[in-house]
Amino acid sequence: MAERPTVRERTRQALLRAGIQVLSADPSAPLGEVATRAGVSRSTLHRYFPERRALTLAIGSFTVESYQEAFVVARTEDGTGLEAFRRLCLELMERLDVLAWWMGPGLSAAGEDDGTAADVPGPSDDDDERLHRLVARGREDASIDPQLSAEWVENLMWATLYAAQHLPPTTMPAHDVRSQALRSLLKAVAADPAAV
Repeated sequence: MAERPTVRERTRQALLRAGIQVLSADPSAPLGEVATRAGVSRSTLHRYFPERRALTLAIGSFTVESYQEAFVVARTEDGTGLEAFRRLCLELMERLDVLAWWMGPGLSAAGEDDGTAADVPGPSDDDDERLHRLVARGREDASIDPQLSAEWVENLMWATLYAAQHLPPTTMPAHDVRSQALRSLLKAVAADPAAV
């Protein structure tokens, strides 16, 4: 049974999620907006993250951890490549509120003012390689279209996740957006789209 997070851990996570929401939309937003979104005072925010750089570095690490956790929870080593890809896409969609950091101006603008943008964590080559191995396995077991490169599948996945994250909420309910995004991805990469 997993341990329940402490109040400190819950507050820190609320600040990170609020930071993603606010700074992904406007990287120059005042940190007071992050505190307000998280439902805490500015002094609480500054106890956890004394300046913008500390917050952006923590958000970057939090996003990387969330992405890596998606591979573990999706059990990407089990089943066919397409089954593992489906589970991974579902896990990534559950984490869109965090992965939004990589889909907006927040990551690219983080640290621009002080020249530390390169220090903000993003997806690593090892993370990309995990996805590429999954696609290669799917090509070998004939569940993923053998004519699609791993790089193409990776870019298609991120483009679809971006579309799911940025579709105006008035267009359709979030559940339908995610269902259609998943269906689009699976039909696009499956060796037999009719079986999806």
